[in-house]
Amino acid sequence: MRNAELLTSIQATEKNYNSDVKLVRTPLTATYHTALKPDKHPFVYGLYPSTVFAYELLQYGGELYARRAADILEVIVSRQDQDPSRSTYGIWPYFYEESLDEMDRPDWNMADFHGKKLVLIVKNYGDLLPPALVDKLRGAVYHACRAIMIRNVGPHYTNIAIMGALVTLLGGELLENEELRAYGEQRLRKFRDYTMAIGTFTEYNSPCYTPIAIEELHAIYTESSTPGAVADAEQLLDLAWHMIAKHYHPATGAWGGPHSRTYSTQLRPNEKDFLGNGLKSDPAYIRCPEKYHDLFRSTDERYYSEPTLMAEEAGFQNYATTYQNERLTLGSYTSGSMWNQRRNLLAYVDAGSGKSVSIQLQFLKDGKDFCSAIFTGVQSRKQVLFSFNLATDNGGWHQDLDIINGRFRAQDLRIRLQLGGDASGLELSAAQTGTRFVTLIGETALQVDAVLDRSDYGALQLEQARDEAGLSLDYVIATGEERDFDFHALEKAVWVFAFSLGEDRPLPTVDIQTSGAWVTASIRTEDGEASITVPQAPRKTGELYRENQVQLPAVQQRHMG
Repeated sequence: MRNAELLTSIQATEKNYNSDVKLVRTPLTATYHTALKPDKHPFVYGLYPSTVFAYELLQYGGELYARRAADILEVIVSRQDQDPSRSTYGIWPYFYEESLDEMDRPDWNMADFHGKKLVLIVKNYGDLLPPALVDKLRGAVYHACRAIMIRNVGPHYTNIAIMGALVTLLGGELLENEELRAYGEQRLRKFRDYTMAIGTFTEYNSPCYTPIAIEELHAIYTESSTPGAVADAEQLLDLAWHMIAKHYHPATGAWGGPHSRTYSTQLRPNEKDFLGNGLKSDPAYIRCPEKYHDLFRSTDERYYSEPTLMAEEAGFQNYATTYQNERLTLGSYTSGSMWNQRRNLLAYVDAGSGKSVSIQLQFLKDGKDFCSAIFTGVQSRKQVLFSFNLATDNGGWHQDLDIINGRFRAQDLRIRLQLGGDASGLELSAAQTGTRFVTLIGETALQVDAVLDRSDYGALQLEQARDEAGLSLDYVIATGEERDFDFHALEKAVWVFAFSLGEDRPLPTVDIQTSGAWVTASIRTEDGEASITVPQAPRKTGELYRENQVQLPAVQQRHMG
């Protein structure tokens, strides 16, 4: 980061810095782990944002900023659990107002997040801080390393697998602790081998977490004195940048889908800055390899599928498919939960005049993304055949922190195609014919049809509405007064849809075949036959992932070998 940008960031954060508490005040936006609620605590003193602020102050330099950083870091160190006998050993709470014991569920990732900043602070800026504080920080790094080793996450957890390797590797080098250093090196090597065996990150194509992964890998590449780790980081950096570049869509400026995890369907300012800075020739930024720059500019057609899991470990494979041309990008998975950080089917369209529209598939319970809905789909270029099943052992808004096990009260269940981005400022509407929506986005046609509707809840009802978010095209499963839902009692609950984008022809004919408890839907495409086979009744999440079947078109199968 350049000094001018760093100073701008510091000055923006300074407005929320409390010199008495010695922490940064932020709005309460966290919904996981904390027991605090925004109605009673609209603002909180965030510990990790304060650690980041201290790091930036030391990066910029100067005696005044160094003293302020020292004040912050004294508070940060004091909030870490340093008792090895406790289950929360080595980690931090989110907020000054809430101890680890008061949290809904403490977040072990905090050892990784704080640890990565503290190890770099001691390594690169320790001479700016009082020696007694440096000793405390070295101790905090050690405890964070121990917490990371105790937890020992696997290589499938992309971001934390890398971050934990960074903290323990650099922490071991800093503390001259060979056990920590060797653990970090081995963890990174294990992650590299695992990732290269798949061909991509399991935390696939994530606009929020891939930049973090790149930052951590870059820190290992530039800061570590362990040659093997530096070489592994370089190889993984290349893979990460290639993943971003081949999904970028120049016409819309979008990071194309599908996304394993994201916090926003539109790129956030920090994500835009990361991409823009990566394409500069300025060494002050983490740079994308020159060989991938053309992918950020090219409007040539792109079409590919790739596996995203270690099938032997997961018990199933999840393929990601992306299609792009000069006007649109369309991406989808073959399976996934519909929780709010997931984008199982996602498109961006150039609507003309510098406008772009996003198309996000959602399954909603009372207006919130519903992770007990399980998506299964297959994509052939600009067409997607997909279905929804219901899970009997999953959550409401989160698959771990909000378990409902298929029984809950709600007012509304619906499937939605949300047209967002610049859609709110465009004259968009959809024609409804039977179970089909058809709309035009600039010169690009969107078509979707519910080709199979088998549910004990009755027939789907179509609705469309415009609001500040854009245009929503809804298939309503149930709505009205709040009532009990019990997926275990359902004999039928399966919906199959045909979707196309940018086609100047009708939707493909879908052949539906029923065999006992299972339904197979298939279409003929220019790439070969594509099909999905799913159960008619709700089942457990793992069964749906392992037993739902997808047949990719022959062209895609050959492409993947």
